[in-house]
Amino acid sequence: MKIYDYDTKFFEYASGWMALHPNMKPEEAELHYNEMMSSWLDIPAKWLDGVKPGEYFKRYSEPKDLIKLLEEYDKRDFGIPEPLYARVVEVGAPCVEPLVRIALNTDRRENLRGTAIAIVQEIGGEAARQMDMTLMLTAKEKDEFADGAAEHLKQGADSALAAELMEKYDSLKPWVQDLVLDVCIEVEPVPEQLYERLIYKLHNSAQNRAYYASLLGELGDPRAIEPLREMMELSDVDYLDYIEIRNAIGMLGGELEDDDRSFSGDEGYEALRNM
Repeated sequence: MKIYDYDTKFFEYASGWMALHPNMKPEEAELHYNEMMSSWLDIPAKWLDGVKPGEYFKRYSEPKDLIKLLEEYDKRDFGIPEPLYARVVEVGAPCVEPLVRIALNTDRRENLRGTAIAIVQEIGGEAARQMDMTLMLTAKEKDEFADGAAEHLKQGADSALAAELMEKYDSLKPWVQDLVLDVCIEVEPVPEQLYERLIYKLHNSAQNRAYYASLLGELGDPRAIEPLREMMELSDVDYLDYIEIRNAIGMLGGELEDDDRSFSGDEGYEALRNM
């Protein structure tokens, strides 16, 4: 199983292409990137014994071989070739189990885990959903994989998923709870517990008031208008929180009266004023 550095080979091709267009500015060349890549992938390559770079990985159909290729590219710090990535997605379901094992193994290198996660998410299905749930709910600290899992879950969020997440909610770390709230607010109908959870967060997480206010505005429950009004009048509400709370009240249909409250000296206010 031979490993080829696709990135270096494409760079050599792109350099030759640029040499044929000496008057082209770098920003103009970027507009032709997809064109260059498509052309390069479709040209028989001497370094592949005449095989087109775009077709080289089609010879591999066994999941163990494809996973081994991903691991070898990662081990050598080569970029994962797009045709290899596409081939794993094409083979699909048989590759999912070993990919999920890589995705959930925190001892693996981050680049390899990220690639495995992305492929499983693209293949989709229940295994991808369960992987995302595990990444989001069991992360020991905030990380991009948990955030990305939440974003992916939002795309297919439904009542069954929301019910499962809300059942686990009270046992989760506060920042994981925030991810759960962000996912569940995308569901129709939203879980009954969501309003109370957001109100609790609004009152008990001063550093994230703006975030919870925005979610309450998105939730659309007019019961939140009065709690938001009360929050807006607190003496320790900073300017950015204040604006987000006002916006949420407006989204909920509440009346917004003129307010001459001064935020002179507030860091956020001064930053925006001086822009």
